[in-house]
Amino acid sequence: MNIINYRPPVDISSETEKGKHKLFYNCCLITVLTILSTEINNIIFGFSQALFPTLFLGLVFLVISILFRKHKISLYKAANLYILSGSAQVVISIYLSNGFQSPVLFWSCLIPVYAFWLLNKKYAIFWLLVSISIPILFLILDIFNFKFSNNYDFYYENHKVWALLVCLFLIINIFFVVYDFEVKKKNAIDEVNVKNEELRLALIRLEAAKSELELAEKHKDLFIAQMSHEMRTPMNAIMGVGELLKTSDKKEQDELVDILNRSSKHLLYIIEDILDITKIQTGKFQFQTLGFDLKPLLKSVYESNKIQADHKNIGFRFHFENELPDKITGDPHRISQILNNLLNNSIKFTDKGEVRFIIKYDVVEKLIIFKVTDTGIGMSEQEVNKVFDIFSQANSDIHLKYGGTGMGLSITRQLVDLFKGKIIIKSKLGKGTIITVSLPVEFEVQEDSEEVIGDANQSMIKEDLAGLKILIAEDNETNKLIIRKILHSTVPSILIDFASDGDEVLAKIERSSYDIILMDIQMPKKNGLETTRLIRAHQDERINKTKIIALTAYARKAEIDKFLEAGMNDYATKPIVKDELIRKIHDSTVASHSFLA
Repeated sequence: MNIINYRPPVDISSETEKGKHKLFYNCCLITVLTILSTEINNIIFGFSQALFPTLFLGLVFLVISILFRKHKISLYKAANLYILSGSAQVVISIYLSNGFQSPVLFWSCLIPVYAFWLLNKKYAIFWLLVSISIPILFLILDIFNFKFSNNYDFYYENHKVWALLVCLFLIINIFFVVYDFEVKKKNAIDEVNVKNEELRLALIRLEAAKSELELAEKHKDLFIAQMSHEMRTPMNAIMGVGELLKTSDKKEQDELVDILNRSSKHLLYIIEDILDITKIQTGKFQFQTLGFDLKPLLKSVYESNKIQADHKNIGFRFHFENELPDKITGDPHRISQILNNLLNNSIKFTDKGEVRFIIKYDVVEKLIIFKVTDTGIGMSEQEVNKVFDIFSQANSDIHLKYGGTGMGLSITRQLVDLFKGKIIIKSKLGKGTIITVSLPVEFEVQEDSEEVIGDANQSMIKEDLAGLKILIAEDNETNKLIIRKILHSTVPSILIDFASDGDEVLAKIERSSYDIILMDIQMPKKNGLETTRLIRAHQDERINKTKIIALTAYARKAEIDKFLEAGMNDYATKPIVKDELIRKIHDSTVASHSFLA
């Protein structure tokens, strides 16, 4: 058995405690070896008086060592037994070796040293009093001349060797105790240093978090200020036009309606940007995967931005560097959003000169490369570095002169990243800017994209939907008016009925039959989802087979899945897009196409 390689109990994790256990075990072994040497000395020099007491105490120390090594007794118990046995050994040795004049008297110094090293304060004080009482006891005995009759003289002839051995035992034991105190001190210093380093790193993280919070607070204030300005501008136009429409003639009304449409779209774009930022940052943003024609999409983007360029009297060129694939797979709406953001920015910041919109197809890498160059105000290198930051513009004067929310390019970069593409900006202050976007493309067409209702289809749809009976579940009076006007503007003969909450919907479908229900999601009493589930669970097939289209501002896939699970056939987004709503009503009723997510 390897008696030297002691292992502390597995439940002790502290390195300090482990070290204390090992050193105490070493002290036990040294004590046993010292008593063994003393016993040999007693036999050699015939000092029989100390032979049996020393042998007995030696066995006691050996038993303590074995029990401690096998983890049968704790360090606390082992230490008390060790000090008790040691005290007995000291008292017997002093008595047998000339009492108060014995050099063994100095062994009593070890008793409090071990106690303070290994035990708590209460027991340490007790053993300190014991160690003090030992020399006092032998002093009293010496005064009264009470001594052992056959004293052992440590300084007689060869006994000096064993006296040296005893002194060495005392020195070694004190060394172990002092060494452990030194180790504990070093460990304590190391722990303090580690804690200080952890505290330093925590302070650095705290400072970083504070800076981030201050920046977020600054962005919030900037966001509120910019949103207030950006949303008040179209709102003022909408409210002003509303007042003017009351007193204007027919010719003026057309112009005012055009302003109203532009202002409402501007307001809608701001809201959509805010929603996009939120969805991207929360990881809830999702792409559609549709097969679509690229060239018509690019032409539509060009034509919608050309109006703004013509209004500013700047050139706007559109050019294909090589032949593009006819049809690709992706999200046409998000590609349009990326391009519109880039072109809108370039045109907005270009007061003279031109903007070029160049498209190239990289056959090898299978990338569509969009390049937008302008001769606008340009940016410094420092401004380019922060242009993608949310709610940030190149400098504070830009918002005052050109307006904008500071979200466009931030959204654009994040969309490009989600496409696994790249965006690069090169710019010189006062010279202009070049923005290059590379997007990977695929050609496996999964689904044809939706097409806007053309003029050729209008008459057919009008004929198909004539006399259709629709129940509109909507609690907002303004929305009721808008939906009714939109439907009647395309199909005047559509029959429309209204319900303001889920209970009213259920009551009306019991009394009358409807071809389709346009169901608002947020309604008092019973919401749209709850009402739809009750309709689908109805026993009457006339009622439970009624087509239902959700009217919602929640167009995320998770929300759409909820609509379909509740039993809805399709959904249309708010604000209402006329062509989309008419087509979906036509598909759900006349064409009988169920919506597929």
